[in-house]
Amino acid sequence: MLNTKWFEDSIGVLRQSKLRLFCVLLFLKVSIIILSYFTIRCKSSICWSIQLTPSYVITLPGQEERVANMKGLFKKYANLNVSPFYGVNGRKMYTEAEGKYLLPGEIGLRDSMKNIYTMAIEKKYKAMFVFEDDAIPHRNFTKLFENLPERCREADVLLLGALVLYTNRKRWPFGPCFDADQRTYGSHALYVKDSAFKPIVNWLMETEIGPFDTVYQHLQHQGLKVRVAHPPFLSIQNLNHHSSVHDYRAIDRLNITQRAEVHNWDLKDYPTSLESEDD
Repeated sequence: MLNTKWFEDSIGVLRQSKLRLFCVLLFLKVSIIILSYFTIRCKSSICWSIQLTPSYVITLPGQEERVANMKGLFKKYANLNVSPFYGVNGRKMYTEAEGKYLLPGEIGLRDSMKNIYTMAIEKKYKAMFVFEDDAIPHRNFTKLFENLPERCREADVLLLGALVLYTNRKRWPFGPCFDADQRTYGSHALYVKDSAFKPIVNWLMETEIGPFDTVYQHLQHQGLKVRVAHPPFLSIQNLNHHSSVHDYRAIDRLNITQRAEVHNWDLKDYPTSLESEDD
């Protein structure tokens, strides 16, 4: 006589097994779709994070108070935990005669940049914030950075602040995230991807002509994108600090209001007076 109970139990077990298999396959399919979605977003440069990006400030021994204030500002307004990276004091390492075209401070900054990007290569960073210790963040830095347009996000080197030296404002580059041109200078606030690390180091090792920020034109000739996050600038320079690189630039004789006019800074958007992290 046919054991119907055994048959029914077997059918029940089979149905449960199929249901479990269906659930597992459904979970895997959904996981693959979600992973593919975020992979595509990240490849299109939309997926990036402030908190997960290594952040450094290039400084010199003896500048602890300046660095502490800078770190406090970037923690408060940019949600960044900036670590000090001690650079090369060119004024102590070199004499005027050692640089045919550069001042000792400019040579020291080049050496500092070579060291920090070499470190980034060794640590296999995907991207990195590099600041100088006179950088001041925009009061809305975090929101501005997170909402940068695709043109900014696809840049290999993104200047978060720049010195655009055109006396005629009509000649200024226009449009969001414009390409750095031959009149665009400044390295006080950079977001740099790994695609630019080795080309920067190679240029610094192979050439001895030009301050560090003249590397932008070289990178562009290599096919890399060097752009400026503007408008507005996400960072400006603190003009209350004495330059460790260059003493003799005529533009440094202008006061902060005059400099703001030259560089198109809206000073109310930046904490230009000393503020603590807890304010």
